[in-house]
Amino acid sequence: EHHNCVFVGKNSAGQVKYAGLRGTYDREGKGFRGDVTGSDKRVGFALPYDRSSDQVFVFEAPIDLMSHASIAADFYGRDWMQDHRISTGCLWNGAIDRYLEGHPQIKRLVFAVDNDYLARDKNGQLRNWGQLTAAKWMKAYTEKGYACAVHVPHLNDFNTDLVEMRKGRSVEDLDRQRMAELETAFEQSAEEEPEQGMEV
Repeated sequence: EHHNCVFVGKNSAGQVKYAGLRGTYDREGKGFRGDVTGSDKRVGFALPYDRSSDQVFVFEAPIDLMSHASIAADFYGRDWMQDHRISTGCLWNGAIDRYLEGHPQIKRLVFAVDNDYLARDKNGQLRNWGQLTAAKWMKAYTEKGYACAVHVPHLNDFNTDLVEMRKGRSVEDLDRQRMAELETAFEQSAEEEPEQGMEV
């Protein structure tokens, strides 16, 4: 009725504990997003994986998780099932900790959250929330003994990267677009607040 996709998160016993709703109609801006009432955000959405794998990729949204798997398979010839992939549904690590508890074989974490390079805080300063969180998680999980890395999307997220790559654009094209957008944002900020330094 509402044209929503439902992304389901199951616990280690296979019980549904989380359901995220995402609208498919977004012609007038971002589509609807929300969680089903009673959802436990400590249980993330995940795809099938090779049980012998010791590496997990961590995403904010299920669509980015699936887009990353598509990029790996379609553009780099990699078997997307060879690694674990989970989405947290937000920038909170509750789902990461729960997943690690249920998968003790994991030794490596790759944080593949959004590249919010044009996001601003309440004061209008550029603030890359996704990458700031990735840096925080890198420190925290490295201290716990995990090998950690960050995989940064070329544009805002891996779904945007996939859409543009399927149009035939190269990763170099995407990097040039990001840099052009950042330059415009810097210039705009300089005009609006010439006396105040920018924080990225």
